[in-house]
Amino acid sequence: MPVPVAVLDACVLFQGRLTNLLLHLAEAKAFEPIWSDDIHAEWMRNLHSRMTIPMDKIEYRRSEMERAFPAANVPAPSTLIATIQGVSKTAAQRKDAHVVATAVIARAAVIVTHNIRDFSPEVLSHYELAKARPDAFCVGLLAGHPAQVLAGIRMHRANLRRTPMSPAQYIDYLAEDRLGMPRLAVALASLGRAIEGG
Repeated sequence: MPVPVAVLDACVLFQGRLTNLLLHLAEAKAFEPIWSDDIHAEWMRNLHSRMTIPMDKIEYRRSEMERAFPAANVPAPSTLIATIQGVSKTAAQRKDAHVVATAVIARAAVIVTHNIRDFSPEVLSHYELAKARPDAFCVGLLAGHPAQVLAGIRMHRANLRRTPMSPAQYIDYLAEDRLGMPRLAVALASLGRAIEGG
């Protein structure tokens, strides 16, 4: 079964801990990540303004993402964005038309986002796209590509060097509000020793 191609929305990339987890799954070939310059601009701007993180640190994070996944940045033509805006019903949907357009051009299967309401079911259906919150997306990945997801999970846990965690502590970490992956935590807990290693 081929792994899904997934657009990571700005609201997802805004969260450093969540991005770190998702990109470890992508590194393990559980899915192919997609973003665009417009998506980058949005999360970077919001991170700078809301969290007062210096822009050079934010730019470094972006450059590392681009270096790790050089094929992930997919530009969407303005004509397609305008077309999607034209059939969007709300201001929020029109604002995020560029995300849908990026998904279309990248031939993605899903948009991973917290802002589910910002994506019209009718528009997504027309382009044969789905939308999913990060937790549901990762649970689906685990069901369809368990070996890759578990490899990514083990890499992610090993990468948390500042706060080393046992498997049980790691599962609790996933379920915390800061990461917000309770369904994934439950699914991994049911697998026992499978996340050990690293």
